[in-house]
Amino acid sequence: MFVTLGAHGTPIKKRVRLSFRAADALLERLDRGEDLLEILCQGDEPYFSILRLLAPSLSLANAHRVALEYDGHAQKAFRSFGRRCAYSIFVFLFSFAMIYFFSQLIYPQMAAYAQDFGTALSLLKFFMNVLLAGLAGFFAFLGYVFLLPAQEWIERRLRTRSWMKKWVSLQMATLLRPLMKARLSTKDAFYVLARLENDSRIAYYARQIVDRLESGQTLLEAMDALDPDLLTFVELGMESMDMEAMLGLYLRRSEKRMKKLEDDGVRLLQLLSYSCVGILVFVAYEILLSPLNVLYTI
Repeated sequence: MFVTLGAHGTPIKKRVRLSFRAADALLERLDRGEDLLEILCQGDEPYFSILRLLAPSLSLANAHRVALEYDGHAQKAFRSFGRRCAYSIFVFLFSFAMIYFFSQLIYPQMAAYAQDFGTALSLLKFFMNVLLAGLAGFFAFLGYVFLLPAQEWIERRLRTRSWMKKWVSLQMATLLRPLMKARLSTKDAFYVLARLENDSRIAYYARQIVDRLESGQTLLEAMDALDPDLLTFVELGMESMDMEAMLGLYLRRSEKRMKKLEDDGVRLLQLLSYSCVGILVFVAYEILLSPLNVLYTI
């Protein structure tokens, strides 16, 4: 709201009163001579870190838009995947709970009639435990990649993975594009990214690129740890003298590919969940009908 009102020429004090709950305290700080930009950029989240870094080079409106877009990439990707997987996870957890319900309460009463299914039930419990541990580890790992600051010892092991290169390159291109629009040189843009405070993953890669550039390597050589597709579009940007447009094309292309990867992950989780339910129904059906089978044999 503050940025939008500013685009329409609204006076600063009125913008502050309409936009912030702590407007009175903020206005007091302004009256004491504190800089408005420094006040607005206070915060530990990646959004504020990027806003604080980009505001001197871009307008506040553009810095806000870029910070919001960058912060939203990770948050939206993780939340979107989580929402789409929620039903499948519920189905899996329900079947997991039912397996233990049958093994602890139902099967002991039916063991005399369904001894043949004891091994199958134990194997199913083992499989479900392994799958649950795998899912917990997978979502914990996604939470680290999408939401948490990077740890260097982990990044050194992940940076050779193609999917990690694509994710980092998508984030890097999101920030590089507006810096190119502000007419910064590519080297200066990486200097800016290397100073990111609270997103050590982008800063980690940017510092490596800056070190390589200072050692005399070309831009493409310095960026060889990133997605090869990004390098292709950077090369096209240098040839066409329009890096901003080429980075925009790369972003659209990469987002489509990330969406396809997300769709594949959701389908795989659905397949596993429904398979667990199907096996559970079959085993439970056979156990519950085992006394009737004994009577039929007699």
